[in-house]
Amino acid sequence: MAEFDDQRSRVPESVFLGVVWALTGMSFIFVVFRVYAQITSFRRLFLDDFLVVLAWAIILTAAAIWQIQGKILYELYAISAGTKPFTLEFLPRYYTFMRFNAPFEILFYSALWCVKFSFMALFYRISAKVKSLRIWWFVVLFCTASVYIASVADIEYKCSLGGLDYIVTECPQPNHVHYKNRMYWANCAGDVITDLMILSIPFLALWKTRISLRKKLILLSIFSATIFIMVTAILRVAVEMTYDGQMNIDWLCFWSFVEVDVAIIVSCVASLRQLFVASQNQTSSARAGYNDTNEPILKRSKAGYSQDLSQSVGDIEATANDEVPMSPLSIVHVRQEFEVTSVDASQSSNGDKTSRHRTSFD
Repeated sequence: MAEFDDQRSRVPESVFLGVVWALTGMSFIFVVFRVYAQITSFRRLFLDDFLVVLAWAIILTAAAIWQIQGKILYELYAISAGTKPFTLEFLPRYYTFMRFNAPFEILFYSALWCVKFSFMALFYRISAKVKSLRIWWFVVLFCTASVYIASVADIEYKCSLGGLDYIVTECPQPNHVHYKNRMYWANCAGDVITDLMILSIPFLALWKTRISLRKKLILLSIFSATIFIMVTAILRVAVEMTYDGQMNIDWLCFWSFVEVDVAIIVSCVASLRQLFVASQNQTSSARAGYNDTNEPILKRSKAGYSQDLSQSVGDIEATANDEVPMSPLSIVHVRQEFEVTSVDASQSSNGDKTSRHRTSFD
């Protein structure tokens, strides 16, 4: 039983389950609002939306697995602390728990990278019109995909899917412990670096966009919320981790759940902003209906305002008939709606056709 002696709980079981299910429920609410915002505004979902929904489904699966199998880990902690006697019947249950370790890590990395790829799909459109930005987008995509493959490949599968004798006798040895700790640090570094690379895309795009400084700061603050994801990624492996000591499984898994759920929530924040923007646009349209658009002064003001807005759009903006639809989460959102209304000659004093051209910049 010597291999169990240094096993200690860092996160109490009740706290673990309470926080995990609370965050899972909160992230579900944000996902629902995101889907609602997309369908309300665009009558469809985009690739980035499907990836976030997939990430939430994966982390829900991981939470359900932990709900069932996590009790075995805390039973191990009780045995290590001497509050529960060790029996041979515990070994098969411990082996069952260890067999879920590698699949759980795969689920974690898959959910987290689904969110990363969701951001990449979101930023694909804003990089479409600038060659240098598009090249950088592909570089970031390649690096992000490579880090995911490496993170899944360097998992020590034998210490999870190997036999019980190997797990109990070999995995606690220093060479295995050192390898795991190096793996955790390397994967953490790759996680943070890819987050920074992904975050650089909207920053570079905003640098090339001719909008007010206030709008730039607002948009940058929205996407800077990804810093919280990086902080949780570092907390997973940085707090009280030593090169020679085994990583506490409950601590690692706890912050894995927190990181993924925070990533999902951050990715949905801008969708909630779009609900407010869409509501404002509808209110503005309703109020505009009371105005007499046939007045020459109003016509000239409206045409001049539309022209000014069109000229203020940066180099990275796409036209209204672009094949790639603009997601409402995009950092620079340009929506052009063309409505042409025919007025019957018998109902109009001059028999002319009235056209309305509205450009909104959110």
